[in-house]
Amino acid sequence: MVENFGGSVLYVVLFVIQLLGLVFYCYLILFNPKKIIDDYQVGDAAIAPIRLVGSFILPIVLIGIYLLFTTIEGAWIYFVFGLMTSIYQLLYDVCSRMGIVDKGYTVVNKTQDSVLSIVFVIINIVLINGLQDKIFL
Repeated sequence: MVENFGGSVLYVVLFVIQLLGLVFYCYLILFNPKKIIDDYQVGDAAIAPIRLVGSFILPIVLIGIYLLFTTIEGAWIYFVFGLMTSIYQLLYDVCSRMGIVDKGYTVVNKTQDSVLSIVFVIINIVLINGLQDKIFL
């Protein structure tokens, strides 16, 4: 497994951290959406969109598990997609906090979401930079 990540335990650990974050998010969406509804004050009518988002997260988790145990060679799209998603989440968080977007709506911004977005942007940048010889074939 370590050989798959350029022989670096650091890259395996970062990949697993990213994957565990996605697994946790997937779990919340698919098996405990009430927590998301309550935490973000979106109301019970938001269950369908929450489940819809979950339908996108589950395949990403499954692909990540597959990559972990097989090979990451040529899997640049997985890593770039993760980076782009994290950047978008961070930008949305910052813009909604500053009142640039969605100022007419109730948007719950949590500090932990901002920190997690920053962490995942950094993890993805480190993974893409460090594994570029394997993922960009």
